[in-house]
Amino acid sequence: MHYTLKQLQYVEAAARFQSISNSAAELKISPSSISTAIDAIEGETGHKLFRRLPAKGLELTPFGRNFVNHTRKLFDSHNAFDTAISGETESIEGPIRLGCFTPTAPLVLPPIIKSLSESYPNLTMQIHEGDTKEVLDYIFNKKVDLALTYREQVPIDFAFRRLFAAPPHVALPADHPLATRKLLSLEELAEEPMVLLNLDRTRSYMLGLFAARGLTPRIAYSSRSSEMVRSLVASGLGYAIFNIKPLRKQTYVVGDLVRIPLSSEHQTTEFGIVHPNFASVTRVEKALIRTCEELHARGVFDALIVESI
Repeated sequence: MHYTLKQLQYVEAAARFQSISNSAAELKISPSSISTAIDAIEGETGHKLFRRLPAKGLELTPFGRNFVNHTRKLFDSHNAFDTAISGETESIEGPIRLGCFTPTAPLVLPPIIKSLSESYPNLTMQIHEGDTKEVLDYIFNKKVDLALTYREQVPIDFAFRRLFAAPPHVALPADHPLATRKLLSLEELAEEPMVLLNLDRTRSYMLGLFAARGLTPRIAYSSRSSEMVRSLVASGLGYAIFNIKPLRKQTYVVGDLVRIPLSSEHQTTEFGIVHPNFASVTRVEKALIRTCEELHARGVFDALIVESI
């Protein structure tokens, strides 16, 4: 089978933008050029790459997703070849595009970015935050090069490099009757008002902790902002469950909170670096991965964890 690099470029853009017109605008070509490339490759392979969805654009078929994955791998290898031949590998400079799960971004990114800037002053970073699904979509659609997020829901065709494991813990108002306890159980909390971090992955994870023990939490408040959840807890409106905490003690407009480990084993989450298996890792991306792993080895992330007992 024979395809030109231009045809593959047009198909990859159509997959990334999920639209013939938008991908044509990005590449500054006519929509018919995109359509012709898609038709040519579908005719050559005997398989459909896309489903045409009225008023919604394009959706990759299973064959199409696999084809685009291999196309991107080819492009990455081609770019790596060009970079090596041109001698640009002698310096590490940006930009690098990094995705991050929104609640963890202000907690884990500052030490990473600071260390990167000290070691590689010519490297710049573009940060794209989102919930779990958004971050994974960023990677698949090549809007980011790497991402930092939890392992749950990461597809098997993505590589995951673990930085740390984070058991769940309880955040309580500092003046709560249970605030002096060394340990707490979900059974003791089930009837208390809960403040829920209402993001897709977080919501299902938190509710799953209770469901695994035959319990249903009494959700009194919810927010998509982890800072708002912490503030509501500190002001005495309920408890919350987190997997990581800020590196330094925070102050709140009203009240304060304490953090207490759960008394029995629950589902521990893993946090780390995600990147596509099909993509070759560039020197810039390797620099970021190496920096994260060095920070982990030095124990920089240990203060994020409330160890279970």
